[in-house]
Amino acid sequence: MEKLSHAYIVSSASEEEGLKQAVTLASEMLCSGMGKKPCGVCRDCRKIKAGVHPDLGLVRRSLDDKGNKKRDIQVDQIRDMGADAYVLPNEANGKVYIIEEAETMNESAQNAALKLFEEPPDGVHFILCTTNPEKLLTTVRSRCVLIRCNAGSEPENAEMAALADEYICLVQNGNTAELTAWCFANEKLDSRKMPELLASIERRLIQMLRYSDARAQLMSNIALIERCLEYQTVNTSVKHIFGLLAVKSLPAKETRKKVD
Repeated sequence: MEKLSHAYIVSSASEEEGLKQAVTLASEMLCSGMGKKPCGVCRDCRKIKAGVHPDLGLVRRSLDDKGNKKRDIQVDQIRDMGADAYVLPNEANGKVYIIEEAETMNESAQNAALKLFEEPPDGVHFILCTTNPEKLLTTVRSRCVLIRCNAGSEPENAEMAALADEYICLVQNGNTAELTAWCFANEKLDSRKMPELLASIERRLIQMLRYSDARAQLMSNIALIERCLEYQTVNTSVKHIFGLLAVKSLPAKETRKKVD
């Protein structure tokens, strides 16, 4: 497996869909099968599917005396998670913790989580599920790779869809010169179309996560697209954004692996 980030934010309009994607990601991290991960058939994958894997932790809002969810995830819950994270795994080669409704963590809980993300135990990963990542502290978001499950849910513009397909093809081929030439050729694109192009690219990258064995690079590309989308909100030029795509879309030559 490629080296993965320690912390992820899975953002989706649907809590159910976000949790499903988080469990899939956790399955890849803990999978002990050969070949593509998650394999779906090894002991770890089967236990995750059954909801009984001892090295997959779930943090959610606790219940009050009446059986109702409390308003927020509290700092003690995150501290307990942190303490458990430093205990060696029971069966897998690492541990994964999924935080449901991460936006409900109060500020103290988020700050406690931030300390974990900054100095995580070896082999431990954290996945924050949320329908509103903007409610998370900026410092927390900066430590996580953001994955939007429903990126670009509106019908695609045919022109932007074609350009997105071209970008994906160039990234898959791994040719820096061709990718740079493509970026240069499109740097005069109407700035009003840029957000739609980026959303189309992000949609394709997220779809590729479901079958690619180069997930770490895909997640790096998704983080790059998210950064470009943020730059769009502060009127960064189209030329500058294409420049970022040209420079940051492919890994360094010595570590390059085809994304397919």
